[in-house]
Amino acid sequence: MDLINIIDDYNKKFNKFPPSLFLSNKQIIGLWVMGNNYSTKTSLYGAYPHGYLDRIYTMFPLIKGKSLHLFSGSLPDSPDYDKVDYNVGITAEDMGDILPHNFYERIYADPPYSVEDSERYGCCMIKRNVVLKQCFLIMKQGGYLIWLDQVLPNYKKIEWDIVARIGMVKSTNHRFRVITIFKKK
Repeated sequence: MDLINIIDDYNKKFNKFPPSLFLSNKQIIGLWVMGNNYSTKTSLYGAYPHGYLDRIYTMFPLIKGKSLHLFSGSLPDSPDYDKVDYNVGITAEDMGDILPHNFYERIYADPPYSVEDSERYGCCMIKRNVVLKQCFLIMKQGGYLIWLDQVLPNYKKIEWDIVARIGMVKSTNHRFRVITIFKKK
């Protein structure tokens, strides 16, 4: 994927907003101000912010049958993607034991950000570095991992390149998050 084309496609679709993605040192950098629309398609705590998936899919579209959503309890079942979440019987920390290796071309992840969030979800806090190792196992070479979090997880530079870093804020009294987009080497 050409990063300039990704930025251009994004700016064309979201042309009501000032340009917010730029290329710097062979990476997409940017800032998204998501606004104060608090509606989501689910009442589940921690669902993707309103408009987030539309923006991400514009940049890194789902690949039918080759996409995976991690920590995806709020998403409906779909033939377009697989889901891994504690409430579907597969955990992200051992998914490489169950899912095929070198298979997925897109992984979209929105893990619990803190112990308090995990308790509210009713699950354990994840070990980010373990989950990234599992993502590496099941990700096809050249595939993209889109990671929404409050921190940059530990990763191995010999396994992943960072191709994008996008800050994201909703409105007042909301957490600032970062979308880190990794490409498997």
